Amino acid sequence: MRGKTRFESVSGLSALVAVALALSACGGGGGGGGSAAPAPSPKASAPAGDNAVKASCASCSALDDNTYSGSGTGIWQGANASKVPVDIPLSISGLNGQTVTLVLTNESDAEVPLPGLVLRSTTEQGLMANKATVLAKDEVALARDAISEFNRSGFARLLDPASKPPAAVAKSTVPLAAYVPSDQRDIYLYDYSKRTVRLVAQRSTSDGTAVNLWVESEELGSSRVTADMANRMVDKFAGAGGVYDMLVRTGGPLWGDHDVGGLLPGGNQPVDIFFVNFDRNSRPYGLVGYFWALNNFVKGSGDLAYSNESLGLYLDSESLYLDGAGGVKQMATVMVHEGMHMQNFYRRGVKMGSAYSFEPWLEEMSAMMMEDWASLSIDPSHNAIRDSRYPNYLRDADSYSCTLTAWKPCESYALTGSFGGFLNRQLGLAFYKALLTSAGIKDSAGILDSAIKSQRPDSGIGQEMRRFTAASAGVVPLNAGIVEYSMPARSEGGFSLPAIDPLTLGRGNRALPQAVPAKLEKLASFPAVRSNVAGTYSETVRVPPGTTLSVVIN
Repeated sequence: MRGKTRFESVSGLSALVAVALALSACGGGGGGGGSAAPAPSPKASAPAGDNAVKASCASCSALDDNTYSGSGTGIWQGANASKVPVDIPLSISGLNGQTVTLVLTNESDAEVPLPGLVLRSTTEQGLMANKATVLAKDEVALARDAISEFNRSGFARLLDPASKPPAAVAKSTVPLAAYVPSDQRDIYLYDYSKRTVRLVAQRSTSDGTAVNLWVESEELGSSRVTADMANRMVDKFAGAGGVYDMLVRTGGPLWGDHDVGGLLPGGNQPVDIFFVNFDRNSRPYGLVGYFWALNNFVKGSGDLAYSNESLGLYLDSESLYLDGAGGVKQMATVMVHEGMHMQNFYRRGVKMGSAYSFEPWLEEMSAMMMEDWASLSIDPSHNAIRDSRYPNYLRDADSYSCTLTAWKPCESYALTGSFGGFLNRQLGLAFYKALLTSAGIKDSAGILDSAIKSQRPDSGIGQEMRRFTAASAGVVPLNAGIVEYSMPARSEGGFSLPAIDPLTLGRGNRALPQAVPAKLEKLASFPAVRSNVAGTYSETVRVPPGTTLSVVIN
């Protein structure tokens, strides 16, 4: 981003940037040797008892608790439900050169020490030690974090519950501007810079909502955003069965009636899509889009002086035209993602109250899950989770040790998006709708847990995270047919999800940690691999409290 950001000049937002600066990267990956064996914990003397591993897959290669069939994939698991580390002895016979993957998944609500686990170097670990992506907290990332925090709870400080107007007044406070093609207007961006945009295309959705597509005046042209390109994008959003329709039939309206003073009227608001050149760096991607709830407010003083008074999505024009057909595909997916943020703000923040807004990790996860459901309808050749989020998860050795419920710069998009894709395929559209519309629960982990239980009452976040991490770190093949550890194709409610195969995507692409972290974060995992094992595999593994050990052999 060029120029100095003006977040520090507006009340409240500078504090959010300061908080964002204080975030640190997750531990657990990085350099170091091929093995690490910290001193055993003095509290690790509890006997294994009932914690010994059990065969944990039906119709698979785990013949019993101690025997592998000699081929295929088998899964065994042992849970430590105590409050102290437990040594679990393993003895599984029948191997003839297979790989054994150990996965520790912390299902508790607190980080736990991770002592005594030995890593053994493998060729795959050596090849994949370097991270595929360098993550940095630059000014753009800080602005994005500040916008996210404003959408979640910061907006509440601008509301005045003591002076809520009657609904009839709220519906008529601001007259709707009647724009026509070629009209121009000035808007503010995330960095408070002012840009001039021109109305290039208009459509009406199936429910009669007006959609305006605006392009920054300087970005219009034969080598930039053309009229044809603008029409294609507005059609993808507003056309029958397009982005707007998919969002509405999944989670309800993007905006509507309310009795909250200071916000835009509830009825007949158009949706504005703004394509502007965010950073003018002649490169696609980076910051590709955002929804900022500040623009849903009536213009006023202070922060509100920068409201565009528009139900709007803001998208990067360079990302649209500098990558050919790929740019059109990606930016259509971004409209889905940011559209879900827009819808979440209305459904949860406005209608339920800011206390019921999703925390950042679940907010982003819900948007990526919508990408997953919508992708094939936008482009039959592209699925956001299969083609981007999940491969990124596999190739980043830090992904495993990232906690699900904190938004940190350790490929949280890859973790939450991939886990969301797993849940979509395991639990279906009814689960996703239950997640979006759940009421009465403020804690985001509780919201997700409740949505899971609505479809699988004997499960929850911990159990599903255990299955996801075992399937991923253990590269459980889709064709193994191990139902609760797979991501099969799924079609329902007019949506289609393609199958995701950990083996196909993980072959040559799976990164493994090179050092053992001191602690295993809550709802995080850690893998270790034993290669080319023949005969009987025997080892004693120290399992932290609240943690499940999964053993995958294939």
